[in-house]
Amino acid sequence: MPDDQPRVCAAEQFSGRVGKGNMFQASMPSAATDPTATSRPAATTARVTFLDTLRFIAAGAVLFQHVAEKSGKFGAWATALLSPGVFGVVLFFVVSGFVIPMTAGRRFDLKTFAIRRVFRIYPLVLVAFALLALLGYGSNLTAFSYVSVVAVRTWVVNLMLVQDYFGAEPLLGVTWTLSIEFAWYAVFALALLRFGRRFDDKLIVIAPVVELLLCCISLLIGHRLPLARIGLVYVAILGCRVFHAHEGSLTPRRLYIDAGVFSITMAISNLVSFGYYHHPHISLYEALIPWLVAPALFLLVACVPAIRHSPLISNRFTGWLGSISFSTYLLHPFAMGLASSLVPPGLFSLACVLLTLVLSVLGYRFVELPGQALGKRIIAATK
Repeated sequence: MPDDQPRVCAAEQFSGRVGKGNMFQASMPSAATDPTATSRPAATTARVTFLDTLRFIAAGAVLFQHVAEKSGKFGAWATALLSPGVFGVVLFFVVSGFVIPMTAGRRFDLKTFAIRRVFRIYPLVLVAFALLALLGYGSNLTAFSYVSVVAVRTWVVNLMLVQDYFGAEPLLGVTWTLSIEFAWYAVFALALLRFGRRFDDKLIVIAPVVELLLCCISLLIGHRLPLARIGLVYVAILGCRVFHAHEGSLTPRRLYIDAGVFSITMAISNLVSFGYYHHPHISLYEALIPWLVAPALFLLVACVPAIRHSPLISNRFTGWLGSISFSTYLLHPFAMGLASSLVPPGLFSLACVLLTLVLSVLGYRFVELPGQALGKRIIAATK
């Protein structure tokens, strides 16, 4: 999901070395004197390219899922085998868990944090819905014709990103994750203010207890609860643990224990949600495997310097693609709608990729960056 790292200008900057009791020994400022401070590596003066590469992989996986679903039998087989959509969403959230404490600042200010988060997400969301309205009401493209009969209430709850919780039709399906992203921001901020800079020591214990308790409740009441949505906050907390291991305040042993508990907990959760109960579109295999593979990939890249620093992971091209990944995630449905209406079926997949790239560049350059800049000006004006 979105972040506001400084702009990438070079390969990944974490210059730590593996040391005793510290996975990424590096020189860092201490936050011990301020309970609401979040330690930050020196590397945050530049974007961390391995994170952007992982974000690119996540966005690409979601794009692949949605394009392949409309690409005949091979696409259906590929998505059933790989489940790239679930994988991409889980990977987005574990990356977000790493990034948010890294970018929150040495001295945490709730108002500043809230403004930065809102202006990181909402400018592109508003432009996306405006584009949807323009295409729905102002064109004859069949892919967007459903918009012309949408009620005002549906627009309102979609703009608030809570459509799924009010039984409303989702106008832009991919926005379902954004309410959970905001929930993660709220959990992060409130836990930091309540528990101090090692807030994740508490959250990493609370999260599996809550997840397993909800599993039991789901079984007892005979109703399928949205356990995976709670799990997305949990995987973000795991990403936060990786960040603290990265900065040297968490031992590798404890991180691996946390990752093991996470894997077991989410395996049980998925067995309940997609095994005992059934989802109309996602099988147990399609749910369970990505929930195990995506965090494992993140841990592998983040925790193994040889992989993290490799040209495959730390290079400008994939870093750049990762920097525009939020626009890729949010705008690729428009590319698909345009492609389905304007190009022959044989060129559909290629057109989707090319149009997505164009829309992503435009969205990042003319919406995301100005939106972040506006947020910074508002923060400066309120101080």
